[in-house]
Amino acid sequence: MAQVFVAACQIVREHSPSSLGAAIDLCNDALHLCKISDVLDRSSLFADIKVLLCDLAQFTIKVGEVVVAIGRRMVSIAMWLARTIPGTALGVAVALTLSALIGGVPLIGSLLALALQKLLLLIGMTAGAMEDIRNHAMKDAMDRVARQFSALNGAVAA
Repeated sequence: MAQVFVAACQIVREHSPSSLGAAIDLCNDALHLCKISDVLDRSSLFADIKVLLCDLAQFTIKVGEVVVAIGRRMVSIAMWLARTIPGTALGVAVALTLSALIGGVPLIGSLLALALQKLLLLIGMTAGAMEDIRNHAMKDAMDRVARQFSALNGAVAA
């Protein structure tokens, strides 16, 4: 599992397409569905999240005559970001855990969780992102992701 995860991280780090064709090839060269499924099966994520990520990985779009596996690329990037910016990932995980704990309080827990979930998520994500920014991890990660999709910038037609 670790080798597949490291491979996904290297795929994200090493490529910056300069044309639409290169961007399409990059998306189609992402981890195969069986490898993504294997990584998710071995992870400690909840079953619902695993199913959602597998469904996302199967998402494709058609560009001209070419089918682009954009979902596999998004899941690969998500795995890479979780490893690259751990502060943000941890902040989001803590916020979601707190929301679940608040939701478990009898009588008013569900109302409190509904009211506080977005606020807790915002605070957790912001606190984690601030830590990642201090370590320059966030800027480096976002720059790499932006470079990968920069070729698609001028190719979008309304």
